[in-house]
Amino acid sequence: MNEQDQHKGSIVIGEGVTVTGSFVVPGRAVINGSLQGELQADDLLVGARGKLVGNVKVRKADIYGETHDTLQASEHLLIRSTGRISGKATYGEIEIERGGLVQGSGLPEG
Repeated sequence: MNEQDQHKGSIVIGEGVTVTGSFVVPGRAVINGSLQGELQADDLLVGARGKLVGNVKVRKADIYGETHDTLQASEHLLIRSTGRISGKATYGEIEIERGGLVQGSGLPEG
């Protein structure tokens, strides 16, 4: 697979960029800036300076930054040592590195 195919159906919100709205991303969503609204994606990466506020539905999530409101990761939720989740999180499996934080409720799906 070439690099162009690898990024098909993906979105990257760069550091310092703020977006608001509703997004459906068939591939990977990378949030290094700020997103407020709704996001549906296959794979989510919130960078260390990334902030996501709203309702999020993904298959798997890798959180270095912060999420607020509702996060649903149907398969796997990984909260890195710098990651912060505030609100409601549901997941298939969860992994929290030392220092990672969930404030609110975290529940397995099902």
